[in-house]
Amino acid sequence: MRRLVFIILFLMLMLMLGFFSLRERPLPKADFTYALGDEIKTLDPAQAAWNKDIRIALGLWEGLASYHPETSAPVEGAAKLPPQISEDGLVYTFTLREEARWSNGDPVTAEDFIYGWRRAIEPGIAKDYAFLVEENISGAKEYVRWRNQAVKTLSLLRDLYKGRPVSPEDRQFIDSLALAGAQTENPNWEQIAGEYRRGHLAEQEARFRRVGLKALDEKHLQVTLARPIAYFLDLVPFSTLLPVHKKSLERLRMVPENPMDDLTLWNYDPQWAKPDYHHNGYPGVITNGPYQLKAWKFKQYMLFEKNPYYWDRDRVKSETILSRIIMEPSTSFLAYEQGEIDFIDEVTRLDFAPKLVELAKEGMRKDIHIRAAFGTYFYYFNCLERLPDGSKNPFRDRRVRMAFNLAVDKKALAEKVKKIGNPPAYNLIPPDSIPGYSCPPGPGYDPERARQMLAECGYPQGQGLPTIEILYNSGMGHETTAQAIAEMWEKNLQIKTALRGKELKTFDDDKENQRFMVLRASWFGDYNDPTTFLDMLTTGNGNNDAGFSLPEYDALVKKAETCRDAKERMAILAQAENMLIQEQVPFMALYYYVNLLAYRPEVKGVYPNARDMYPFKYIYVEK
Repeated sequence: MRRLVFIILFLMLMLMLGFFSLRERPLPKADFTYALGDEIKTLDPAQAAWNKDIRIALGLWEGLASYHPETSAPVEGAAKLPPQISEDGLVYTFTLREEARWSNGDPVTAEDFIYGWRRAIEPGIAKDYAFLVEENISGAKEYVRWRNQAVKTLSLLRDLYKGRPVSPEDRQFIDSLALAGAQTENPNWEQIAGEYRRGHLAEQEARFRRVGLKALDEKHLQVTLARPIAYFLDLVPFSTLLPVHKKSLERLRMVPENPMDDLTLWNYDPQWAKPDYHHNGYPGVITNGPYQLKAWKFKQYMLFEKNPYYWDRDRVKSETILSRIIMEPSTSFLAYEQGEIDFIDEVTRLDFAPKLVELAKEGMRKDIHIRAAFGTYFYYFNCLERLPDGSKNPFRDRRVRMAFNLAVDKKALAEKVKKIGNPPAYNLIPPDSIPGYSCPPGPGYDPERARQMLAECGYPQGQGLPTIEILYNSGMGHETTAQAIAEMWEKNLQIKTALRGKELKTFDDDKENQRFMVLRASWFGDYNDPTTFLDMLTTGNGNNDAGFSLPEYDALVKKAETCRDAKERMAILAQAENMLIQEQVPFMALYYYVNLLAYRPEVKGVYPNARDMYPFKYIYVEK
């Protein structure tokens, strides 16, 4: 009893730290309120990559299919299932339902889907998940290559026009294009760029028609794949493949006054996803999902209102949903304890999360729900030849990467640092998470071998190594993990470390430009196939932040793409993962995620699942 009283008092003390920040401004009323730990990065479906952004996008828009609330399997969305599939497995023909409407009443058309998918691969918009279209849809990779060459060409022509230095390789590239007037003594670069730009624009639509996306009519979309993809229907509900209301968004197409600044030829006002943005007669963001965005107050809240034109509106349980943006986890939990919030999905961020897990396991917190997740927490090693400062990169050597991996006691990290039930990770893909797939675990904790490997690489007792910097985004609990790993490395390898915690936008910028030595990373599977993890380590993948490149690995993943035998295909992919964890080590797996949710019994329609998907459509509070 005394122990229980102590735990309760401890929790109350932690909660009171954020008490006064709860009542700064009046909030709109809603049928269901949940906590969002931070402001979202983007509402653009083509660019959404963070889980919270994806979840909101899937509440506002709806793809050809949507996610089942319990299993996350694809179920009917804006299209009827199953689609018509050709015998060779390459051509899918989807029939959009007649009653599918946008939030302004317009019918959802096949062209809206083509427009949404196209946006995902256009330069200037394309982000982490562009590969879902580029790699999977016939002709998309060739179109992207052609478009990217145009962006490169226009960028170099602008530099030449402005008198900026251009490398010999880049000048050779321009010369290879044989542009009219470029070989003269004093080229008119502005005129040359203008002619090139006009030619590219004139050809652009014809080029895109070669991509395997075709509107047979307003309600029939034909998708031609680059190869048979057994899991394609599992991709279809994902946020990257959502439609966009073309008619309204075209009002925000941006054409710079100076054509020399129009590098991508596909520019749109980035404010388009806001509900109250009305430049050039724009009506505000129009969506086709179960909800529409009614209000968005930066770093305060987002208010969602039931879409009156949604085809399945009778099954949408809550009329309104409020997403409260509360940066401090303990403040968020206090609001939950006071009944102001109905659902929290980031309980793991709480300092006292281990206590809550303990109480839940003892049956004293039935509102705390624990579930294994389809995600892995890991550190990327920078695999480029040079570090950001131009110096030699020791992590270019895979033996150095393996030594640092062997020097971390992942079991101790999970049990003594995390303390919420995270299993230690020795693979990239969580074991037993994908039916029919298995891969032997990577090596465990072996500091003696780690020291031997470092010595073999010319770094005996860590001598000769620079200070090893760990980059992570601050404010999300990553500091304690980084501190523990730094201590293990310093103890086991006799090296010096430095922690570099940065706010999210700066962190993302450093990550995308590979300005790091060791990088905090994580990945949740987006579909039920090993490639949802393995693709990101292929050469040039948008999520390959390590800069890792190995032709032998790429070849294995490529080989699996064309393998029609399911068992053989899984064996090939297991061989690819084994190559990563046993030989190359571009990352250091640390632990597998668990989902910790807080919601009371009266909250219905939430089903803890490994994919961490909780479709808004089904959630409500029982009165």
